[in-house]
Amino acid sequence: SIQHIQPDSTMKFPVLFPALFASSIASASAADINGYTGSDYTFVGVGHCLQAIPQWRSATLHYSHAATLPRPFTLDECAAHCQSFSSLDGQVGFDTNAGTCMCRYTDGSGPVSATTEEGITFSTDARGAIGGTDTGTSNVHFCYRRNAYGGVYDDAYTGSDFTLAGQGYCIPEGSTSHYSHNAATLPAPFTMDECAAHCLGFPNTEGLVAMEGRTGDCLCRYIDGTGPESATSEAGISHNSDASGPVAGTDGSTHAICWTYNWAFGNTASPTVGPTKSPSKTPTGSPTESASPTNVPTTSPTKSPSGSPSQGPSQGQSTSVVATAGGAAIPEDSLYYPDWSKSDGGCKTGGGQPTYMTLDASIWMLATLNECCVRYFGWMVNKCMGTSGTALSGLWFPDWEGPDDTCKNDGSEPEYMALNPESWMHSSKEDCCEANFGWM
Repeated sequence: SIQHIQPDSTMKFPVLFPALFASSIASASAADINGYTGSDYTFVGVGHCLQAIPQWRSATLHYSHAATLPRPFTLDECAAHCQSFSSLDGQVGFDTNAGTCMCRYTDGSGPVSATTEEGITFSTDARGAIGGTDTGTSNVHFCYRRNAYGGVYDDAYTGSDFTLAGQGYCIPEGSTSHYSHNAATLPAPFTMDECAAHCLGFPNTEGLVAMEGRTGDCLCRYIDGTGPESATSEAGISHNSDASGPVAGTDGSTHAICWTYNWAFGNTASPTVGPTKSPSKTPTGSPTESASPTNVPTTSPTKSPSGSPSQGPSQGQSTSVVATAGGAAIPEDSLYYPDWSKSDGGCKTGGGQPTYMTLDASIWMLATLNECCVRYFGWMVNKCMGTSGTALSGLWFPDWEGPDDTCKNDGSEPEYMALNPESWMHSSKEDCCEANFGWM
């Protein structure tokens, strides 16, 4: 439901000074077609911003917004206004109309906090990345997406390993069945480049056919009989189906966007294809020997040759420093990484991670056990961290993966729902179905 909130007279919002605008404009690059010269936002289209994945919500629903900036203003000034708030984590972009500049936020967030709607003056249920616009008047209505938000939308993936198939879940020819997907989903927030890296980072990609982005998570899709850990077994699969064969298209669902994997079913990359932002198609859990001898084989691979050959790393030797996803430089043996060798999953520390993880530490190496477990084993965080889970909450949640559009309360909700119960968990089945399947 849409709620208009009157600003509290005591509520404080940032005061914008001309110097802030001047600073933004002075550091800007060449102007786009509308005159915007900054780099924090990208023009989407004429009109108000709309959701890329509306799910059960209206496809024409506008996002919540914070305190507005009245005209006259330039687009650079509008962008500076939106950048001035204390919290940007939930900000998806901004749009303008004949009278104001509006900084848009995903449901449940606001300009003061990423987890509350404090500071929101117009509230709706619109959620996730911007996907397009409604109709508007040229030179008046502009929609801009905030680049740092990430999320799922048609142009979100910039690599070369996957190709956009369209809105909806991926399906094979002659079928409406969804493919099997991995248990270790990547929870939001993420970019689609990070989703691709996640899918390409598992020990096996032989059965991988696609990746899908949803508002809450990233799914890696596999053909029947394969999985992220093996080309001949379904180890690591949490949702299993008999879907097989190449992706033929999508089912048109408003809950996901599908990208097909370019190198599925024996397709090979052109030799001229350059490196992508994501790891190579088939990283292994541990270094493998090459098919033919190298010129200077070593006992164990190293990132750079040592002064003299060694039989392996010594026990007391100091390790190198790597940059984590948060940008901090931390000794790699203090970081946590997913351990694919364990049948039931888990995270390890103390070094010993595969080389591809070390070389792309911002994706794979996390500063805490909790961060690693949440990212790679979100469906079993308590088990991953070695703690016992609490009793079943009895709350109801939408079951996206089941054969029927319904709600369940068996405690098997995805981690992103458990971590955000205000949005996903309901006290009764009726409330859950009304919120998530209201069109039925």
